[in-house]
Formats: sequence, C-alpha cells, structure tokens
Amino acid sequence: MGNEGVRFLEDVVVLDLGDEATALAGALLAELGATVVRVEDHRGDVLRRRGTCWHAVHNAGKRSIAIDTSSDEAWAALEPILAGVDVVIGPLEPTPATARFIAAAGRDPRIGVVEVVFRRGGPVEPVTDLTVAAAGGLTVLNGVPEDPPHHAAGDLAFKQAALAAAEAALALVTARRRTGRAGHVVVSAQEAVAMTTLQSANGNAFLWHGTVPSRHTQIAGGSTVLSKDGLWTSFTIHPPHFPRFVEWAQRVLGSHVLAGPEWEDPVHVSEHKDVIIGVIAALAAATPRAELIAEGQARGLLVLPVNDVVDVTKDAHLAARSFFVDVPAPDGTTVRLAGSPFRSTSGRGARGPAPVLGADQSLLAELPRRAPTAGGRGGDPRQPLAGIRVLDFSWAIAGPLGTRLLADLGADVVKIESEHRLDPIRHVGPQPGETVSLDTNGVFQDVNVNKRAVTINVDTPEGRELIRRLVPTADVVVANFTPDRLDRWGFDWATLRSLRPDVIVANLAVMGVSGPDAGWRSYGNGLVAMSGIAAHTGFEGRVPQCLGTMHTDFTVPYFAAIQLLAALHHRDRTGEGAYLELSQYEASVRLMDVELAEVLNGGEPPGRIANRSPWCDPHGIFPAAGDDRWVAIACRDDAERGRLAAVIGAPPTDEHVAAWTATRTREESVAALRAACVPVSAVEDLRDHQTDPVMAALWADVELPCGITAKAIHEPVTWDGQRLPLRRAPTWMEHTYEVVVDELGVDPSRFADLVEARVLW
Repeated sequence: MGNEGVRFLEDVVVLDLGDEATALAGALLAELGATVVRVEDHRGDVLRRRGTCWHAVHNAGKRSIAIDTSSDEAWAALEPILAGVDVVIGPLEPTPATARFIAAAGRDPRIGVVEVVFRRGGPVEPVTDLTVAAAGGLTVLNGVPEDPPHHAAGDLAFKQAALAAAEAALALVTARRRTGRAGHVVVSAQEAVAMTTLQSANGNAFLWHGTVPSRHTQIAGGSTVLSKDGLWTSFTIHPPHFPRFVEWAQRVLGSHVLAGPEWEDPVHVSEHKDVIIGVIAALAAATPRAELIAEGQARGLLVLPVNDVVDVTKDAHLAARSFFVDVPAPDGTTVRLAGSPFRSTSGRGARGPAPVLGADQSLLAELPRRAPTAGGRGGDPRQPLAGIRVLDFSWAIAGPLGTRLLADLGADVVKIESEHRLDPIRHVGPQPGETVSLDTNGVFQDVNVNKRAVTINVDTPEGRELIRRLVPTADVVVANFTPDRLDRWGFDWATLRSLRPDVIVANLAVMGVSGPDAGWRSYGNGLVAMSGIAAHTGFEGRVPQCLGTMHTDFTVPYFAAIQLLAALHHRDRTGEGAYLELSQYEASVRLMDVELAEVLNGGEPPGRIANRSPWCDPHGIFPAAGDDRWVAIACRDDAERGRLAAVIGAPPTDEHVAAWTATRTREESVAALRAACVPVSAVEDLRDHQTDPVMAALWADVELPCGITAKAIHEPVTWDGQRLPLRRAPTWMEHTYEVVVDELGVDPSRFADLVEARVLW
C-alpha cells in the first residue's frame, strides 16, 4: 500500500450539518479526501462540549463554519455556497431553521441531500442512541433472561445511521456525475438498525414460522468460553471444518467425545448445539488461550480473543499495521485516534485535525467558485451504477451484503460460487420447511438480492480460465476470503491489472493483507468480541457475549461500499483502477472509536456499561406491564429530566421511573413521554416490525421460482420518495449458462462437458 494518502474524493464538497447521530458520516468522507464543511452552531455543539476526544473522532478532517443555527437569516446567508456543494448531510434532530435550509438545498436537482429521520413517517421527537437501538430491534436481542435487555456499547445505532448516510451521500454524488441529477435520500435510523438484525431476527423466520427472537435463546453463532488461563475466548465452528473440531476435541478430551455416525449428519449437529457448546467449553478449559487460538485458526475454526478497549490499544497486529495515529487538536496538542480502515495502492485514509470552531468562515466566499459541473449521460439517478459489473467472490454476509449495496444502485453483480466452496448462507439460516434448499434460505435472500449467480469451481484449471475471460468484462472484483486466496488462484493484483488495466479490486480480509495475524478467520461474532463491543456491553459478572447479532457483518458492508463508490468516482475522473484493502477488524474497531480515543489519551475504559451513559440520566431499559415488555428512556439535560418528572409525578430516578413504567403498557408509557418531548421508545421486536404498517414496508415480498413467497429487506433509504428497485436473490446456477455461453461464447456442448467435469459446479 502506498503512503501518500487516499484522495479519491478530492473534488467532492460535502456540507455537513450533522449532529451526534450523523456527524461520523462526514468524517468518513473526509478520510477519503472530500472537502467536508461542517456548519455548526456558534455556541458549540454537544460533540465539542463532551471534550477533545468526542470532537476529534466525529469531526476529524473537516472545516468549520459557525452560525446561529436557530436563525433563518443565518441559514439564508449560506444559500449562495450551495452552488459549490455536491451533497448535504443533515442531522437527526434539525432545528426548524435547519430543516428549512435542507429543503431549500433539495430544490436544486444537482445537489444531493441526505436527510436522516428517527422513524419513517413518524413524528419529530427527541432521539438518543438508546431509543434508536430499542426501536430498531437490536436491544431486544441482547443480554440474558435474568437482566433487562442490554443496550450495546459503542453507540451502534447512531453509527449505523451515519454509515448509511455516508453511503447514500456517495450514491448521490455518483448519480450526479453519471446522470446529471442527484436527488433527496431519506435514511431511517430505525430501519438502519433493523437491517443489522436481518440474520438474528430474519423477516422470513416470522413469515414462515412465526418466530420472534429475543435474548431468551442464544442467537448469535458461536460460544464465549474461558480458556485454561482464565481468559475469555470467542469460539465458532465453520461448518465445513466440523470434522477438524471433532478430531481436536477427541485428541484432547478423549476418543468418546462426539463419537458415532450421527455426528456426521449436519442436521443432527445443528439440533444438538448445546452438546457442542459443552465440548467447546471443556476444550477451552483444558487449553491456554494463545494455544487455543493458534490451533483453532490452523484448523479453519474461528477462534479469537475477547478484547476490551485496553486490549485493542495494545494489539500487536494493529501496532504492526500502524493503525493508531496522532492528529493535531484544536488546542495545539495532539490526540491519538484509531486510524482509517480505508487502504489502497495510493495510501491510507487520513484522519485529519478537527477544526477550531468557525475557523473556515472564508469558505463562504470561496465555495461558489468551486462549483462542479453537472455533466452526466442521463438515466435513472437511483441506478447510478448501471453499466458497472462486479465479480463477487465473497461469501457469508460481510462481503455479499457490501456488493448487494452496489447491486441496489444498478451494478451488475455476478456472484461466483461453487459447491466445492459453498457459501454457508445458502444453507445456514431460516428455511420455509424442514428441507434445506440452496434456493430458499431467508438470509441469502436479504444479502444477495439484485444479483446474478454463476457456478464456477475456481479450484480447477478450466474454472480459472473462465475467470480470466470474465475479468476483462468487470469493473470491480471483490473477495473476503483469507488475504492471499485470490493470489493463490493466480489472480493477484498484477494479473488482474494485466487483464483489465482500470479494474478496482477490493480485498475484505478479516485482518487485512499484512500483519502477524493476517491469516486469522472470523465471522461477525468474533469481530464483535475482538473489537471491544462484547466486553463492554451488559452487566458485570455476565459472560461477555451479550450482543444477539453478528453486528459487524452489517457495518463492514457499508465501509466497503463507501470505499468502492469512492474508488469508482476516482476512476471516473482519472481512468485509474485501484487495489483496495479493508480490514474487517479495523473497520470493527472503529465502532468503539470514542472509547478507544479516551483510553489512548489517558482516560479510563468504560467497563461494562450496564445500560448506563455518562451523558444521560436516567438512561435505561425499564419494565412495562406484560410479559417481558420494556421501555427505553433517556434524558440528556435538566429540561428533559424536568419533563419526565412532571409526567411520572416523582423525581426522575431509576427507581421511580421503573415503578411508573411497570404499571403501564409500553404504548401508554411511550405516548405519555413522547407528548412531553422525552426521548423514549418501546423495546421493539420482530413481531412489532412485521405488524406495523410503516415499518413492515421495509421488507418486500418476493416470489421464488419454487412457488414460495419470501421476504427481502430493503435498504433503510428512500430516494426521491421511492425505495430502490429490488428483485429476488438468484437461485443456484441460475445465470451460469447465460454468462458462460451467451456472454463468454463457450459452445453449449463444451458447457455440458464442464458441468459433467464439475467445473461449472
């Protein structure tokens, strides 16, 4: 990787009106070279008031213009600079004057506008990360039955909304460059969170079986166990390597363990997870953690450490990759931050200094002179990637969901798969009946809609030759295997460039392409453990596996799509391809970026957050009338606390709030507190979403060729009031003949021979 820095977006100007929920969107675009102009209140906002680390994390690399954000006159004075702006990103809680300015910006079809709301079509109301997470269906999945549901560490709801906003902003920039028109995208924060639950709380599980997941059953894959030396370890068995696990367990624990032919039956294995978890715990108890990880990874098992943020700051792998960086602070000192996960042949994304308040007022005169041309060839702005082809070698969720985001924007994403190396999401997940089918998996529908599927066994010489013929037709190649898998197939960066000089290659390896642990494998639950999220979520004394989702599997795709859209933008301007590296671990670590910054700069780690917040009081999940019903309530200041006290008729302590909510239904508590402008939400679950007419529209009904109706989740956006086009995921081998014979020109008789020889298999 180069050292001069990534400047893919150096000609892009972003007007950032973000608040605590959305400011990270602009920071991510600044890392990729965009000029991000933050318009903030002249009194300073909450991100500045919380201290250097909060400001540095959310505003790294931006410029600052300070105005009275409550004044229409102040906003009117900014309207001339819109001529030099490509996209505007709004806050989750705009003032009325801010909302009017955003509406004015949206009247110019050349300017992209990203508006972020709490609930689509819902009333304007105060919002916190706690209430968004509860409304989006994440909170109900976290924790253990003995406790209230757990709010996740890391402000994950706000981060997901910001990631969706950043990706939408680049989609609008792409639309303007390619079609001449941008548009108005509305991101629902509630829907963004719901999308992170698509595996754990899949819409098809409810449609087909009435299943409503909660923390009462283990949802996320794998186990968190104590090793012999008393260290927590995340242990997941990759299904194809189950026999390797059995051999290891028998060697350590005795030949009787998991013995018998029934353990060769995948159905029996899936129905006896409790037995396997017990064996994992016994194996871990007999083995020191370093040895457990080394042996497990060598066997293709997903064994990883459970880190807290202090462990992350001391991680030798991150140190070897120079991940942590020092940037100037507004007071003249430096602040140490987690670095950018965006790496490429041109360098690494830069986390620049956060600005002094109002330091860039001169931009009011400069920006109009930088007005970009409209350009474009026409077409549907909502499909700005029409004509772009992506060869998608990725599997499971993190890679395929990232390429799905490109497919939603019109890219021709060709999924390369084979029974020789079967994508587990073809068969692991909800099915409409007892029979496992590669064509009806509920999660596969969500992460592979809008794609085509081709079966090519790349482990054969004939399969590799077909890939060599496909690469020249492709703009983008994506893989998320171990970092050298494409190289070992003969598709290293030099070879791919020789086949298509302007190709963009994205390597989404778990640990990146270099470093002492570069060969480690993981699913999302292992990255949740490694990044510090698990260690800081929940209550003291609980096993640090309190997140019910493989959360990073739904955040990494947005990082990947953002980087790929930026690289395509750069190629449109320069004709240059690129090799992109996105370490899933580094992207996951950024979900705890504020907590890491505090520790890196001499502060204390947060410990187990136990549903509390240093910035809100009260801040918790409170019982409601009924069986396992809960309400999320958070007050950010004395005004909100005073309104809460007036509603409940008592001081707003946890005890008084809990006593008040316990005698009312969720709906009664929410209605009363919403009317009083107190941040609140029911802790919603899959049934709530599927039976609410507005929220249920997040899922589309798709008809499968076998005659079964399935649900596929939309992205959490509308573009000019419409959902992005969505068609069902491809069936097994559905487009193999079309691509191999019709597009590559292979003779039909040769096609039959390749099928027989298990090349097209």
